[in-house]
Amino acid sequence: MKTGYMTDRGRRRPTNEDSVRACEDLRFFMLADGVGGNRSGEIASQSALDALEKFVRHNPPEWLGSRDEVFRYFRAAVNYVNQFIIKLSEAKPQYAGMATTLAFAYIKDTEMYVANVGDSRVYLMHDDVIQQITDDHTYVNDLVKMGAISKEEAHVHARKNVITRAIGANANNEPDCFCVPLESGDRILLCSDGLYDEVDDETILSTVVRASDMSRCAEDLVKMANENGGNDNISVICVDLEG
Repeated sequence: MKTGYMTDRGRRRPTNEDSVRACEDLRFFMLADGVGGNRSGEIASQSALDALEKFVRHNPPEWLGSRDEVFRYFRAAVNYVNQFIIKLSEAKPQYAGMATTLAFAYIKDTEMYVANVGDSRVYLMHDDVIQQITDDHTYVNDLVKMGAISKEEAHVHARKNVITRAIGANANNEPDCFCVPLESGDRILLCSDGLYDEVDDETILSTVVRASDMSRCAEDLVKMANENGGNDNISVICVDLEG
């Protein structure tokens, strides 16, 4: 397994409120996109990943057997992180109301287990096809699923960045959980909306599958997002399962 990751402020935002973490020894990868003023979004995302890594290292998931056991483990982990962020937000007035998205992936044998809260994504590239594993928890995605607007309309909608689930801020924090089979040579991407809002899926796919070095791949994706506008913070984790 080869891994590369990068997080970048982008061209429009004064600070970077994204955070990434690659725990390669645990085969656990995580990404968060914080929201809130006075740097509290940055604190929220970093603290969420600190709490999640602490939970995983104190409760290693290797012993988990069935899919249901892994999903229960994920929900317990998200609840732990959520309570941690809520307590942190209550500790200082400037942190009040802070929140963050959270997406993470755990690779176990020939399967990948995924969970997400918010609109950070996990993709799988298999046989030159890109598949979005996660489902965006956003206002516009709800409209798309109801048939009220098209995907093209959602991309330019005035409320496209409104998330409907988040860690902290008394929001709905129930994670969606997924399990997908893996094969040698598959590639995995975790990213914040700063990437996929600026770079289309086909370009992401061609960049990731052609890359021989995952660190360079992460740099290239961030560079493209910035060249296309860089309107938000940009974060990526690239994983090559090696053919």
